[in-house]
Amino acid sequence: MIFTIFRPKRIKNGKPCVARSYRGRYRLDGQDKIVDVALYTTDKRVARQRLEQIVKEKQLEGTGALPPESFRSAAKSPLVEHLEAHLADLHAIGRDKQYLHDVKSRIERLIRECRWERISDVTPAAFQQWRASQTCAPKTLNEYLKSIRGFFNWMLKRELIGRNPLQAVELIKTHGKQRRPRRAFTKEELPRLLGVAGKYRPAYVTAVFTGLRRGELAAVEWADVHLDVPKPYLYARASITKNDKDASIALHPDVVAELRALKALEPREPQEKVFHKLLPSMRVFRGHLKAAGIDFVDSRGYKVDFHSLRHTLATNLSLSGVAPRIAMEIMRHCDIRLTMQTYTDASQLPAADAIATLPSIASVPEGDSQGASQNSPPACPDEAGMDRKNAFFDDAEHVENELIEWLQPTPDRSGPDNAQLGCKRAGSLCSPCTPIPSMTSETGPRPRAV
Repeated sequence: MIFTIFRPKRIKNGKPCVARSYRGRYRLDGQDKIVDVALYTTDKRVARQRLEQIVKEKQLEGTGALPPESFRSAAKSPLVEHLEAHLADLHAIGRDKQYLHDVKSRIERLIRECRWERISDVTPAAFQQWRASQTCAPKTLNEYLKSIRGFFNWMLKRELIGRNPLQAVELIKTHGKQRRPRRAFTKEELPRLLGVAGKYRPAYVTAVFTGLRRGELAAVEWADVHLDVPKPYLYARASITKNDKDASIALHPDVVAELRALKALEPREPQEKVFHKLLPSMRVFRGHLKAAGIDFVDSRGYKVDFHSLRHTLATNLSLSGVAPRIAMEIMRHCDIRLTMQTYTDASQLPAADAIATLPSIASVPEGDSQGASQNSPPACPDEAGMDRKNAFFDDAEHVENELIEWLQPTPDRSGPDNAQLGCKRAGSLCSPCTPIPSMTSETGPRPRAV
């Protein structure tokens, strides 16, 4: 092992100069690299003690008895300082302002209400206790857990912590626990909504036939809309889509007609927003629902809002018989379950009509004896013979002779698969023609008469 302290020397103006502060060099056993560290002292004894402390810590880290220095340094800093660095990193990789605001507000609330000052204060029990005291919806509580786990995963990747303290905490099951689940518009409700939409009609029609979200519609420019081509389409840029992917969306004739009429009202610049001031606020949307006679929340507790137009598209695709894989592509989903289970309104599917198409399995009426006889399987030819033989069971001698004669192979009963009985019905022996054990024996006594 190499262990030494020194004061660096250099040449200045042709004269040798010696630095005032000490530095140290060391190399642990089993390592090839010599490490040079600053000791930040002018006292030789203090410099030696500091280098000894550094070497001791490195040796303990090598054996696992002491956490790495980056872990110890991060443990001393408040969580809010790490959060600021985390948010700066999210901004650098392109996260939008709303995402940053949501992450910051959730994590700051957890730090404040769970009384987490440093990483050592974070425990699964503390989070679970906080979660149990909340009245938020399960989906909202899951968002809090995802945000704080993402924060600790970021610290883990930067080697600030050795493990995520909340990794073992499970998400809450949300299926069937939505406080106010969303439904699709029915085919009777949509015309009424469009009839009272006024200037907002183009946005409604475009949303229900393209599935674009409200934020995506707000960012669409006229340069993205291509109406004068054989197959009109809308180009959704990756910068405006939720999944950060480009998408070419085919336009329904109704959408083409609405956008052409909108474009003809006044000259439009390519960079101008298509739906500028044409997307309704929640207050305006609720007014449209009231004017159209549509309940915001129906008797089942299901609500309709602007995003319900996207649910309506998924439901209409299913009602039109579109293949699920194509529907998933139109909806721009990465999971077929999201299209089929979450966005498709099962209450509008023709389940009753599908049941009515099933064939009947009801029994044949008693009066239809002719039909029953025609449908019944043919009787085994040997069943009548068995009935005739039963008439002679009063005479044991006659019964024995009859059975011996009956068990002998005949041309009709000597097939390769059933040489003993020759009677095969539906691939198996019928009950009257099952093999009968021998009642005679060359050496044993004759059987008793039945």
